Amino acid sequence: MINNPLECWLNLRMGRPLDSGAVSPEDLREWQFELLRKTIKHAAKSSQFYSKHLSGIIPENIRTPADLSALPFTLPSDLRKNPNSFLCVSQDEVARAITISSSGSSGPPKRLFFTAGDLERTIEFFHYGMGPLVGKGETVLALLPDSRPGGVGNLFSESISRLGAKTVYPEDPSDIPALLNLLLNSRATCILGPAIHIHALSRLWKSKRLPKNQVRSALLCWDVLPSVTIQTISNTFGCEIFSHWGMTETCLGGAVECFQGSGMHLREPDFYVEIVDPATGLPVPDGTSGEILFTTLSRRAMPLIRYKTGDIGQIISGPCTCSLPMRRLTGVTGRLNGDIRLPTSEQLSLSELNEIILQFVGVLDFKVSFQQHPPSLNITLDISPEAKIPSDLSKSIISYPKLNRAIVENDLKINIEIDNHNGNISSGFGKRLITSA
Repeated sequence: MINNPLECWLNLRMGRPLDSGAVSPEDLREWQFELLRKTIKHAAKSSQFYSKHLSGIIPENIRTPADLSALPFTLPSDLRKNPNSFLCVSQDEVARAITISSSGSSGPPKRLFFTAGDLERTIEFFHYGMGPLVGKGETVLALLPDSRPGGVGNLFSESISRLGAKTVYPEDPSDIPALLNLLLNSRATCILGPAIHIHALSRLWKSKRLPKNQVRSALLCWDVLPSVTIQTISNTFGCEIFSHWGMTETCLGGAVECFQGSGMHLREPDFYVEIVDPATGLPVPDGTSGEILFTTLSRRAMPLIRYKTGDIGQIISGPCTCSLPMRRLTGVTGRLNGDIRLPTSEQLSLSELNEIILQFVGVLDFKVSFQQHPPSLNITLDISPEAKIPSDLSKSIISYPKLNRAIVENDLKINIEIDNHNGNISSGFGKRLITSA
């Protein structure tokens, strides 16, 4: 008997009876590559871009992960140059077009197209992936953009309704006090949204000494916070914490954390994911960090082949304790080129600043900008209404070894000021980055 909702979904997608037993990794991989070859044929035949990009490629020769090296990469810049050249269906078949220019992306905006079937497959993934987190009759507080038809908020709401649950959305997700009131009034038992928003919400929850018996699960999206911060969120609400990885290019859903084991199970019925060395483009072994690439396996409107996401992650080696054969993603720590180079030539990442700054109770969120000449690191804080800038915060930042060396050797200036002091935060949807001033 199948108890894991994702295993049920996998069997259904593969056309297998639910009583046929577990899917083996070998059967899953063979099925994926059958879909991958069909995707190559579809794209080469119907897409103006891929008819040239895949010229000379023989789909029947792509049968193993090693064979993928014969396929060229698809770059975000390719999408920006001429998104219409990727279309494989008529405009009449496009159910949703999304233009993205988020904090996690650089350069001109990209435009993505999806058929109704493409969107339905995302609803299915949300439906089965959220099964362990929310039950019939429960409420999910969702901090998601775009509740219009085909938008991520709308797709998520539809998936939750299929579980017999309902979704509530805030008018302004950055207004954390209002978010807290909505959480209390709706009696939501599950929270889904950007990790930094849920962190800020947990800080206000704790400051008001609210009980731990309401929220039982939270799904963190977009950013990866320090493990200590995640544990604090869990302790504050008394809930289980799960993570999700995805982007608009994956039609919003990409991987969701296993509720029994560890790591995020990839959405393998719809994508084949690779991890490559950013410098060489060559595959790296499981357990090694590199750039995340994916190839769509079921996308009709706009298939993407070996698309370079710019995100860093790794595949966990070995089977999951839950026995699900879908591989697991972990270590999604940030973006390629997301670090800044200090005057000492050392690299500084946002994850390092998260470790330093988010440990302070009054801090809800922060933004960072870096200026090369003269060198300065500018930090603006969003803090709780009753809080002040923690007296030890400046000391912790200045004493961090990399920053301390830049201060001593290159006269790096550290500027700290308050942006919001009313419970609001500055971060929106998307990945947080260190910006250049």
